[in-house]
Order: sequence, then C-alpha cells, then structure tokens
Amino acid sequence: MITRILVVGGGASGMAAAISAASARPNADVTLLEALPRCGKKLLATGNGRCNLINLNTSLECYHSGGAFASFALGAFDPARFFEFLGIDTVFDGEGRGYPATFQASSVLDALRLAINETGVKLMCDCPVKDISPRKTGWAVSCAGGEFFADRVIFAGGGLAGKGLGENASFRILEKLGHHIAPPLPGLTHFVCDKKQVAGLKGIRLKGRFTLLSGGVPVQSEEGEAIFRDDGISGIAIMQLSLGAKQRLAGGEKLVLRLCPGGGMAPDALRARLKRFPSRALADVFTGELNRFVAQNAIKRAGLKPDTRAGGLSDSGILRLHAALDAWDIPVLDTGGFADAQVMEGGLATCDFDPETLESKLCPGLYACGEALDVAGYCGGHNLHWAWASGTLAGREAAKAP
Repeated sequence: MITRILVVGGGASGMAAAISAASARPNADVTLLEALPRCGKKLLATGNGRCNLINLNTSLECYHSGGAFASFALGAFDPARFFEFLGIDTVFDGEGRGYPATFQASSVLDALRLAINETGVKLMCDCPVKDISPRKTGWAVSCAGGEFFADRVIFAGGGLAGKGLGENASFRILEKLGHHIAPPLPGLTHFVCDKKQVAGLKGIRLKGRFTLLSGGVPVQSEEGEAIFRDDGISGIAIMQLSLGAKQRLAGGEKLVLRLCPGGGMAPDALRARLKRFPSRALADVFTGELNRFVAQNAIKRAGLKPDTRAGGLSDSGILRLHAALDAWDIPVLDTGGFADAQVMEGGLATCDFDPETLESKLCPGLYACGEALDVAGYCGGHNLHWAWASGTLAGREAAKAP
C-alpha cells in the first residue's frame, strides 16, 4: 500500500520531514509543497550565511518557550547520522555551535536539495497552501496549483519572522480545525529606545554584561556584544534578552536595559586611571580603554564637564563617574518587528500535539514541525536544531504503517 504524504512548507523542517518520510518508508509517496519559487530561502540567511546548524547543548535553558515539549524530539535526533546521510561534514566551535565544514549555508541547501531528489520526494514550488481539510479518508490540501489528496499531512509552514524570507501566517490555517494559536510575537530582535539616549552612537560596539530589568528588578543577564542603532540597540546579547520582552511590554511591564560601559571597573581602578593621567581632560582620559563617544556619554550622565582635568575631579565626581560607567540604564520602548526578527514566538500551541510523534491530538494524520509550533530558542543554532529534530521526527512518524 502506498502512503501518500504531503509536506506543507519547504523550509529546514519541511525539507527534513520530507527526506525523513521518504527514507523511512520506501513505498511512501512524498510531495513537498513550497510557496516560493525555490525552497530553503530562509536557510541561506542563517548565521549570516555561515549556517549555524546545531548546538551540542539542548537543555531546557536553551529555549525560551516550548523547551519541555521539544525535549523528546531533540533527544531522539541524531545529528551525526542525519548530516552524514546528507553528506555534510560538521565542525564545532568552543561553545558547542555546529557549522558545515564549508561555513556556507548554500552548501547545506544544495545537499538538502540533492537528498530530496535522491529519495524520490516530489518538490512543487510556487504552491502557497490556501486550505487543509479532512476527508473521510485522509486529507485535502488546496493551493495555487490545484488540490492534493494525502493520507497524512505534515505542516511545516514556518512563521512570520524575517522580511523577504518566506515569512507567512499559514499556521492559522490549522485554527479552523480547532488548534489553538499562541499570540505570534517577534523574537531574537533589537530593542527600540528613545533616540536621544543613543544619539551619536550608531555603529559603535560595546562588549560586556547586559541586564534586562522589569520594574527595577533584574530578570535576565547576558554576556556578549551590543551594537548601537539609530533607534536603539542590537547585537547577539540584546537579541537573547529580547525573547519574551514583547510580551512583557504588552503586559504593561516597564523594561530597562542596563549596560556596563566600564566593564565592571572598580572604583579604585578608576581612581588609578585618573591619577595616571592627571593633566588630561575627562574626554581623553579613557582613550585606548573605552570608545570615546561611550566615555563622553558617561561623563555627561555623571553631570561632569568633558574638559575637566582628571587630576582635579572631586571625590563625589569620581563616585558619580564610576556609577555612570558601572550602570547605564536605558528604558526599552519596544522591540523590533517581525521584519528584523530571527524567530517567531508563539504559533501553534504545543498542547494540541503529541511531543513524541508531533501528531495533532485533535486531527489524527496531521503533524506539525519547525517554527510553526510555539517553540523558540536562543541564538546559537538552537532554532535550526529544533527544525531538523522536529522535521525528522514528524517525517518518520508520518511514514509509519497505520
């Protein structure tokens, strides 16, 4: 008996699902439907084109939402076996982030396309799905190219993140079948701040510890780098802090981003620096240690004049300057939108799906994987890791005999 399987969405999870289904059951008739002219467009932008494939750490702490639900799929996934099957050699950095040996996302996509062809998957592009509905036996899927019928459907339609990368809200198609939708929100994006707070700092990078405060109470801290923008602050450390921030803001929380431009400089170290260059103006005393504009910002916030000589600074002035270097609090007005986001928070509620098969609890024969589900991980390959893991699990389960 031929099992007809339709995979909706040709992103990372959809391609993994189609390849997995076709490999698990040779007599499966697998068709992959993609809305864009070519599949895998978003994959090409992953890791700035270097494609951070996976992360060796798959603990719950690596996921802002859905970590408990994702744990079975992540644990069942064998990255070495999967990438060996595709012919992709992987290398890892000191923090457990895995990349293709080529450090080129295009080579990963090429390998996936070859596997799609070699496993007999029928790929149909320019086929945006309009509707998915149950029949007495199986499913009907309507798209621009007509209507398809299948015994089982794997939904891998992705989400709203990333402008021009195939972003869509097709997950809402499953809402009419009774599935709940967690509010879609942009994740892994930048913070929008008062432009006056960051005036003149665009493009400047600041390394150190960054803390998000809610109502004055620290809720999360990240070590890393921030990059100033015209309208706020970006960078990997900031993107990590942004997960969940939109929801907090919508709930009325007052969020503040605390920077430490002085890098944790102790008061005695500041005094020693000032004593070392007593004739220098404060605007120049940190030359070689801090960015000039960041230092000037701290001097201004401390209520001091840039032309004040370091040797003439009073004790109270030194304490104020240290405080400004130790903690720079910038109110967060908003987060970046979906166009700048790397991942979507929300989507299909995980409570409606079996974590061990990814089959819908409401609609037998319907599966979901990837970003369409409410699983959002932090930077470092965790979201793509989830895409591979969930795609291969859904494909394998959908291909099982009834």
